[in-house]
Amino acid sequence: MHKTTRTMTMLALLAGTFLLSPARAQLEGAAAEPAPVAADTMYVNARVRTPDGWKTGLAVAGETIVAVGSEQELAAYRTPKTHVVDLGGATVLPGLVDMHVHAVSAGLDAANCRFKQGSRPAEIIETVKACVARAKPGSWIVGGQWDGASFGASAPHRALLDRIAPNNPVLLRDVSLHSAWVNSAALAAGGITRDTPNPDGGIIEKDKAGNPTGILREHAAMKLLEKVPQPDTPAMVDALRSATRTMLSLGITSYEDALLTTPSARAYAALADAGELYQHVRTCMWEPDQALIASRNLYARPGLEMACVKMMLDGVPTDAHTAAMHDDYADTAGVTDPARRKGLLLVAPDQISAKITRYDAAGLTVKLHATGDAAVHAALDGIEAARKANGIAGMRHEIAHANFVLPADFARAGAIGATFEFSPYVWFPNSVIKDVIKAVGPTRMEHFSPVKSALDAAVPVTVGSDWPVVPAADPWLAMETLVTRQAPGGVGDPISPQERISVAQAVDLFTRAAARQLGIEDQAGSIERGKRADLIVIDRDIFSIPATDIHNTKVLRTIISGKERYTRQ
Repeated sequence: MHKTTRTMTMLALLAGTFLLSPARAQLEGAAAEPAPVAADTMYVNARVRTPDGWKTGLAVAGETIVAVGSEQELAAYRTPKTHVVDLGGATVLPGLVDMHVHAVSAGLDAANCRFKQGSRPAEIIETVKACVARAKPGSWIVGGQWDGASFGASAPHRALLDRIAPNNPVLLRDVSLHSAWVNSAALAAGGITRDTPNPDGGIIEKDKAGNPTGILREHAAMKLLEKVPQPDTPAMVDALRSATRTMLSLGITSYEDALLTTPSARAYAALADAGELYQHVRTCMWEPDQALIASRNLYARPGLEMACVKMMLDGVPTDAHTAAMHDDYADTAGVTDPARRKGLLLVAPDQISAKITRYDAAGLTVKLHATGDAAVHAALDGIEAARKANGIAGMRHEIAHANFVLPADFARAGAIGATFEFSPYVWFPNSVIKDVIKAVGPTRMEHFSPVKSALDAAVPVTVGSDWPVVPAADPWLAMETLVTRQAPGGVGDPISPQERISVAQAVDLFTRAAARQLGIEDQAGSIERGKRADLIVIDRDIFSIPATDIHNTKVLRTIISGKERYTRQ
């Protein structure tokens, strides 16, 4: 036989052998099912939501779901040692994911001087007066959260706080945490006088005489916060532990911490090393903290990712007027300052593009705070620049909040693979919304927090609570109001009713879509054989009850990696 012919014959035989090999047969689905794995735990008599419809049970071995189906179908996985849990017909969903949490801050916030959002000035003063009475002279009093709308025609002023706290620096943050109301002692501690200029990206509000009023916006507030004594690492670990336990009780099995600094990173690493960080967490490192970004692998742990960078592009569309808007704010008649008319873009456009491109090339996702439509547009410009420079590298960069989006930017976001992350507590009537409506006007409010518009444009969408900017990281309240766009229970007029979505879409945003955004969709986000056993058991079927009852949902069990981490008593 000719050598060439013989070679071709051998190659054909080898090819035939490959086509008939067990590996190829398995790929083609021809191999027999593997022997059932002995289940450690089996959940039966349930309504289990899966991609293939409703099932009645599932089996778990170790950290993994090994079977989903009827009790008869699960029987092969059951052994005398299997722990069988009868759920009495309860609903089982995949574990929920909150894509915007400030966990350490949430834990620490519980010890601050707190008053209810929407409190009137007299209520705030009484609360702060009580906090002053408990404080040592000279110690800082930090708390919140006030809103401009509750003050009516007047405005917060340092003199109100000076009367009740002449010897203690007081710093009260607003409902957005982007502005601070402080007294004279706090201004003195920060070295802020009538001659102090506005810092880059910040505003020190002054009266007609040129004296500071006590209202600080954006970077001006952040700089003063740096003067407040910080808790030590053990206190931060305790705060983080408390916050994660609260989230477990709400069914949150994974989350993204939206702004991580070095002290918080130490707390996360310590809690993980103690074996007490149960959720899967991705952290977004504060962009100015370059030392943390450079040393991020020092703090990374299994299930604790240091894989995201947080950038602040603008502020908020409230009375602060710090969200960067394409058109003027509605309540700026007679105002000539461009920063007050259109808001603040806190980072120059060329720097936005350069930074996103650099982090994208380093394999880091960038989370961009952008609430105004001009800031969202600038964020998309930056992501587009990174795509052109680096190609599609797999980084799913996030635009956080995206309260206002220019119509043409939906299609552009989808084309470049940007993700919009919306925040639930600001799409139904509450104290924050009053400020927003007054600032931007009713026309722009027609598509406020445009969740449906983004989904219809095939833009990847996720949701995050922004706790503790909001009172609680409550996903059930968020799901209901995504569907109704009204206050819980269907109270009051809806906000942007055109942006309502279905219950199924709302659940998907908290499960499959969020897991995909975190890059763990192969492990979590749905209940399927082979995925990690991140599950929650709830007290009602949210798909069959009135949507206005969803906010009353209670979590009965939270299971992470096959272990029950929360049980309702």
